[in-house]
Amino acid sequence: MKLHGVSFSPFVQRVLFAARAKGIPLEIAPVGGPQLQTPEFAAISPMRRIPVLEEADGWTLCESRTIIAYLDATRPGPSLMPADPRIAARARLIAGLVDTEVAAGMRHFVIQKLFGMAANQGALDYGARQLALGLDAIERIGLDAAGWAVGDTPTVADAALIPFLTLGEFIAEATDELPPIAGRKTIDAYWNRAKAMPLGAQTYQEMRDGFAAVMQARKESA
Repeated sequence: MKLHGVSFSPFVQRVLFAARAKGIPLEIAPVGGPQLQTPEFAAISPMRRIPVLEEADGWTLCESRTIIAYLDATRPGPSLMPADPRIAARARLIAGLVDTEVAAGMRHFVIQKLFGMAANQGALDYGARQLALGLDAIERIGLDAAGWAVGDTPTVADAALIPFLTLGEFIAEATDELPPIAGRKTIDAYWNRAKAMPLGAQTYQEMRDGFAAVMQARKESA
C-alpha cells in the first residue's frame, strides 16, 4: 500500500498521521507539479489533488478525509474516532472547521506569499479573515486541556490540526505577512503539546523539512 503525494503537503501528512496512529506502514510515492495535470493522474484523482491511496491490487482512493475513514474502517489498530458519540462529533466538527475555514483561508497565503503565484490583496485579506474565523470557532468549541485535541488518543481532529498549524507556523516564519494562527490560549497550549509528542513531532518535522527543501530549490532556480 502506498500514498501518492509529497511530504510537505498538509493533506498528505494528514493521512500519514492517521496511518501512523493506527500502526499502518505507508510508502510515499512522490508526485506533484506537472504530473498532477496528466490524464493518468486525473484517472485516479478527478480533482487532480494529492494524496491518493493505492492498495496492493491497484485499487485507488483520493481525498484525505475519505482515505482516513477508509483506513479506519479496514485496518486494525486504535480507532481515530472516539467511542463516545458526543466526543466523536466534536472531533468531526473540529476537523471539518480545519477543512472549510482554516485550510481554505491559509491557501491564499500559500499561493501568494509562499509561492508567489498571484498578487491579490483582497483575496489575501479574505483568507486571513476566513482563517481567523475557523481558529476562533475551534477555540470556542475547545480542545482538551491535556494530551490530544479530543479524548485520550489521536483522532481525526489531530490529523487535521497538526499539519495546518505546522503550515501556518512555516508561512509566518518565511513571509513578511503573517497568517493569524497564534494568540489563542487553548490552541496555543495544544500546539505546544502536539509538537512535543512523538507522533506530532514527526509530522511537524517532515513538513518543515519538506517545505524548506522546496523553498531552497525555488530560490536556487530563480
